[in-house]
Amino acid sequence: MVQTMYHQSRLLGTYPHVIHGYSTRMLGDMRRSENRASYVQMLGVSPHVLVTAEQVHGNVVKKAIRASKTPLSLADGIVLDISDNNSAGIALGIVVADCAPLLFFDKKERSIGAAHAGWKGSYKSIATNVVDYMLSLGSNPDDIMVSIGPHIGMCCYSVPKDRVDMFFSMYGNDAHIASYIDGVWHMDIGYINWLQLRSKGIPAENIDVPPTCTSCQSDLFYSYRKDTKEAFGEIMGVIAYKF
Repeated sequence: MVQTMYHQSRLLGTYPHVIHGYSTRMLGDMRRSENRASYVQMLGVSPHVLVTAEQVHGNVVKKAIRASKTPLSLADGIVLDISDNNSAGIALGIVVADCAPLLFFDKKERSIGAAHAGWKGSYKSIATNVVDYMLSLGSNPDDIMVSIGPHIGMCCYSVPKDRVDMFFSMYGNDAHIASYIDGVWHMDIGYINWLQLRSKGIPAENIDVPPTCTSCQSDLFYSYRKDTKEAFGEIMGVIAYKF
């Protein structure tokens, strides 16, 4: 990713028709509509075609059919079938502050997706559900590219032992999932989502996970854990396909 007003995935950046980015603190709180509008316009997308999700820390994935000012209800994942003429030109957006934003692109079917993966959504396999939805539209795992965007790293994500046990029961006692550091358990949300993507057959080289931490890099990104109430905001991951 290149440090600027927004960051981009090197993987998705190899596809010239894919418009994408992760906003930084420099562009302001993405819960504010005026900040969203200026950000997506900077990417070359009209704010009128941006589709977002309600984001309830769940695992529901919904299909974006048309542009709407109202977020897709009770959803944490969005998929867009670009072959559907009614959906052409729509952009997908996900807001986060420590949780992981995931952006998906099928290089063959040209469908796109976006997901919000906090610990609850990760435990409920939101990444897996997005891939399953894309497969139902005709995607092949070998063709799906995924960017796991800026999120809190294991270095700063301290969690209670019962939460660690929940994930160990799913994946085994993997030190990459959680480690006991200086008397406190720490967990890696990015790695958990990487595991889920790999379990669906997504090749490792198709997954981009840059070494960012929203808490360590709170000068660049908003952080639920690091920021004061007055300084808190959210960044947005956006993806669209330009014909």
